[in-house]
Amino acid sequence: MLLISKKVILILALIGIAAENAIADSFVEADTSPNITLQTLVDKVYQKQPEQRYEQAQQQKIQANTDYANATFAGHSVVSLRHQNDVIGSGDGLQEWEGNLEMPLWLPEQQQQQRILSDSMSAELPAYKAYMRLQASGAVRDAVWHIITTKTVSQQAYQAWQTALKLEKDVETRIDAGEMSASDKLLATAHVYEMNQLFLEKQAEFNYAVSYYHALTGETVLPETHDEPSVEKAQIDSQHPALALLDSSLASLRVQQHISKFDGATNPNLSVGIRREKGANDEDFNNSLGIGISFALENDVYQGPAIAQAAKALADAEIERQQLERQLITTLDQVTHRLEAKQQQLNVVSKQEQATMDYLAVQQRSFELGEIDLVTLIRSQSLANQAHNQKQTLQVEIKQLIAQRNQALGISL
Repeated sequence: MLLISKKVILILALIGIAAENAIADSFVEADTSPNITLQTLVDKVYQKQPEQRYEQAQQQKIQANTDYANATFAGHSVVSLRHQNDVIGSGDGLQEWEGNLEMPLWLPEQQQQQRILSDSMSAELPAYKAYMRLQASGAVRDAVWHIITTKTVSQQAYQAWQTALKLEKDVETRIDAGEMSASDKLLATAHVYEMNQLFLEKQAEFNYAVSYYHALTGETVLPETHDEPSVEKAQIDSQHPALALLDSSLASLRVQQHISKFDGATNPNLSVGIRREKGANDEDFNNSLGIGISFALENDVYQGPAIAQAAKALADAEIERQQLERQLITTLDQVTHRLEAKQQQLNVVSKQEQATMDYLAVQQRSFELGEIDLVTLIRSQSLANQAHNQKQTLQVEIKQLIAQRNQALGISL
């Protein structure tokens, strides 16, 4: 037994020497500012999103379609000139001059549907902006709460380390008084280094969270207020930005389905022509005006492929909308279930924390009286810290889940 004790003491001493330079000075917190809010952070993230280019492209598309819908004719007007003579033939002086203007006409409702399409595409822009705002809100929520959660864990590890340091000093005092052996000092020191290593690990995770937050928002400080109110709204509706965006896209696709019947059709063509001709040198020019119109036959046959393609695109979008709605409902149900479960756990853990704190107070007194050893006291402290940390973590998780639930409901910051 004596040999084993010496080995244990030697191992503990080596651990203490190896970790001596690893002790961090203190816990480093992230600064806060009243000038920074969740809304201002979302504004910055929203402006930095590459999807901003979509708005410009959509504006150009709307303007191009509007210009087309306001055009006088359904296509390019074509001017043609033709001249014919018999100089290289009989040489009798035959001359013909002819000019034609061909103008494709709009089919019934074709121009009106193009104008409706422009209005429908214009309605997509506000829906798209609202959706991108929600995406930016989600990114800010994730980044801020990543800092809060890692900060909480790091603070817990720091407090555990400080408790271990205090215990080490108490042990030193009792060793000097002859109440404890030198091996207890090594055990207390090893416990200090163990807690310090845990703190270093959690502090590194916290530092990474701060770095990610800075990369996302460009800020180095947090908003003073990051908690969100819990809303009474309990279901997904058509006002959800993701669904509203798809609904606006569906409206445009329905208009495009009406327009598709014109894609494979040939527009009527109105032609106006002037002819100037004479048959011989001794004849005068004869001037005439001609008007003609042409219609395509069997347009229905050539409209079919475009109509079918538009119908498939609409059906695919409607399926996507149904799938998205189910996904949003599932996500909301999951977050709501987790939130309710955490709230119930908090009630139990609060009672558990009080019981372990009372137990620790008794154990601390017993240690001072020499009734229990150092290992038993450390275990009691670990139980009390675990209950306290679990309660604190649950409180943070509940606030984070409220933010996640707001995000699932489509509530932007």
